[in-house]
Amino acid sequence: MNAAYRLAVLAMIAGSFQLHGIAADPTPPQAPASSVPKAIAARSLSFLQEKGQAWIDDRSCVSCHQVPSMLWSLHRAAQSGLPVDVKYLDETSKWSVDWKNWNQSGAKDGLQKVAAANTATMAFLLLALPPEYSAQADSSSGSQPWVEALRALLLDHQQKDGSWKAGGQLPLSKRPARENDEVATMWVLLALKPKSAPEAVNIPPDPRLATAQDRAHTFLATAASGQSTEWHATRLLLHPQDESLREALLKLQHPDGSWGWLAAEPGDAYGTGLALYALAKCQPKPVASEAVQRAIRYLNDTQKPDGSWLVPSTRGRDKNKPIPTSIYWGTAWAVVGLLEWDAATQIAVAPVPQG
Repeated sequence: MNAAYRLAVLAMIAGSFQLHGIAADPTPPQAPASSVPKAIAARSLSFLQEKGQAWIDDRSCVSCHQVPSMLWSLHRAAQSGLPVDVKYLDETSKWSVDWKNWNQSGAKDGLQKVAAANTATMAFLLLALPPEYSAQADSSSGSQPWVEALRALLLDHQQKDGSWKAGGQLPLSKRPARENDEVATMWVLLALKPKSAPEAVNIPPDPRLATAQDRAHTFLATAASGQSTEWHATRLLLHPQDESLREALLKLQHPDGSWGWLAAEPGDAYGTGLALYALAKCQPKPVASEAVQRAIRYLNDTQKPDGSWLVPSTRGRDKNKPIPTSIYWGTAWAVVGLLEWDAATQIAVAPVPQG
């Protein structure tokens, strides 16, 4: 990013937000300048691609969150008109839907064993990749398009109680085990919704889908209120017209404009990005509320020079210490939330100059 552009961005940010405090304003809040969320997100893209590729080089696997987080944020950036390496994004997306790349064991464990441990991987890939990839990439699990193949695998691995079990390192997170499975189940339900692209219309629905959805909702019906912002955000995404769920999520916002990944803990980019994403997706005509202005201001003020955010680990054993994976997931979610909000408000944004 060249110096002139960075100065211009800072000038726009300063003009749009009161960066030296969050004082109560009796006048109705004004929409933030359209370039501000995109400018913040743009500063993170190099970090996300560099660290995401470093993970691939080091681990040779997609992981449940790492590569899907990169793909989700970079695809959203491309859709928003930000400069991304389209060839790299296309090649990495196609590599990621091959089940042999989902963990380090490769093909040795076999498709079903790998899939059973990677329900989160499949759900996030379905959510991360744009609809047109249903026609461009095939799954190495067979002749099916990858979208159809992943949905079928998810249905194969639904539990008897209607849930999908949290996999990878998600069971190690610092929230109740039941909540981990509830969140995993809600992400899968979101991923099983049909794609909207014309190419996806011809994919016949799996006859098991309706029954699986009913069983999952029965499992979720007995859930207590979750401890994590992620639980509240995914609940709202499943029921976007429920105003009480939207208000419940807004009540978890901290005075500095942030949300914590755990609602009772200090705010971070992970929780804040999740909340922005859910709020953007679940309003018929999103408006720049005071809550959103404070969230965007928080992300601007706490972003590091390399475009990342310090995010505490979600694992209990790490005792809130920031670790590379939580920093990465949090940064990706901040970018997705910022860009989803920017797109939802339908504000025209000029392309970001390349420096």
